[in-house]
Amino acid sequence: MAHSHNGHSHNHDISPDPEKGASFRLWLGILLNVGFATAELAAGFLTDSLALIADAGHNFSDVMGLILALIAVHLGRQASSDRYTYGKGRASIQISLLNSVLLLGAAGAIAVEAIQRLQTPGSVPGMTIVYIAALGVLINGLTTALYWQDRKEDLNMRGAFLHMAADALVSLSVVVGGLLMQYTGAYWIDPVLSLLVAAVIVWSTLQLLLQSLRLSLDAVPEGIDLAKVRSYLMDLPGVKDVHDLHVWAMSTRRTALSAHLVVDSLQRNEGLLSSIKHEMPERFGIGHPTIQIEEGRQDCPEC
Repeated sequence: MAHSHNGHSHNHDISPDPEKGASFRLWLGILLNVGFATAELAAGFLTDSLALIADAGHNFSDVMGLILALIAVHLGRQASSDRYTYGKGRASIQISLLNSVLLLGAAGAIAVEAIQRLQTPGSVPGMTIVYIAALGVLINGLTTALYWQDRKEDLNMRGAFLHMAADALVSLSVVVGGLLMQYTGAYWIDPVLSLLVAAVIVWSTLQLLLQSLRLSLDAVPEGIDLAKVRSYLMDLPGVKDVHDLHVWAMSTRRTALSAHLVVDSLQRNEGLLSSIKHEMPERFGIGHPTIQIEEGRQDCPEC
């Protein structure tokens, strides 16, 4: 039996570009956090508060993460070319991986300094810490809200959301710690809060690191059940078998699929491809399906 190598279904999104909106929100988040981190770092040096310095360092590392995410969005919007036939969207996966490593390094540096300070804690003005940290709750909370709508669609944006949410919680804990230091004089709370910052960074970053590693190895993206995808294809009219089924991430926002369908008649091509093109994005979030139709059960010579 002959094989149909012309039956390919590609879904190209013609709706408003979601990455353009993400780019604007990233720029806004960068500006807000650069301003706050600079003020927090200055206050930390003036008050000799390691908790503020550590949190400022974390905020600057988050700014770097936001910049990397912005670069990833920019690369993801670039069109394909003869050299980069899929475009440059896959760079977003490497960027999220790099961002994870940088954040883990920052957490390690904060933890080492906090342990040293814990052995010889110094006095810090608790209420100054409270005021700065309260501002941090406001800024980080606002930035978290900016990335709420993107968190399920893009790994880099999910990372930005998680880090900003963690920052808001850590800033809230610093408010509580500052009040405790002000009224109890227990200055060991300052380095302990720094260790808390480091722990939050590690916890949130490890998840991002594992997800990035999986996508870099072409694992099926989270949220997509390959068994359900196969079952959907098998249930299509006239489909007798499905083989060489692959699902992978083209970027942190776009997912691709390729599969060979064995059908009872090549006359089904047009109907099958039309159904897959329209249903794959809605059912599974797969926007770039490529399907090869084969008649009968003869093995494909390219397999």
